[in-house]
Amino acid sequence: MQQHFVRSGALLGAATIVFNLIIYMISPKFLVSWGSWAGLVITIYFMSKAIRDTRNDLHGFISLGDAFKASWLTYVLGAFLTTVFMFILTNYIDPGLVDVVKQTQIEAIEEVAVFFNIPESQMEEQISMIEDTNPFGLATVALSLPLSFLFPGAVFAIIMAAIMKKNDPKLKEN
Repeated sequence: MQQHFVRSGALLGAATIVFNLIIYMISPKFLVSWGSWAGLVITIYFMSKAIRDTRNDLHGFISLGDAFKASWLTYVLGAFLTTVFMFILTNYIDPGLVDVVKQTQIEAIEEVAVFFNIPESQMEEQISMIEDTNPFGLATVALSLPLSFLFPGAVFAIIMAAIMKKNDPKLKEN
C-alpha cells in the first residue's frame, strides 16, 4: 500500500503556499481575514483525496483508523510545510507583515467588541496581548503548530474518516 499522505500532504503544502503567496500579493491583510478561511477548502480537498486514494489501494474499502491516519498525516505534513513557509515569509522576507497581521487582528477585536458589547477594559487587554506577541515568532510557532495538529487537524480528520470509511462486508466486526 502506498503512503498517499506523503504525496497529498506535500501537494497540500505546495498548494497552500501558492495560495498564500497569491493572497499576499493581492493584499497581505487578507492572509488573516478571509484568505485563511478560503485555504481551508484546499486542506479539506487534499485530506479527502488521501482517504480516497488509500481506499482505492484497499480495493474500495477503508477502516476508520486507516482513513483517519491518511487524512490526519496529510494535514500534519501540509500544515508543517505551510508553517515553515509563513515563518520564513514573516521573519526573513517581509518582517513588516507581522505588523499588518497584528493590525488586522486588532481591527477584528474592535469589531467583535462593539458587536458583543465587550467592556473596553477587556478589549484593551486583548489588544495589549496582540501588541506584545509575535504571532510568527519561533516560540509561538513551536506551540501553535502541534496544537493545530489536534484542532483543527485531528478533528477534521476524524470527521472525514467517519464519513468516508467503507468497511469490507467480508470482514466481521466484533
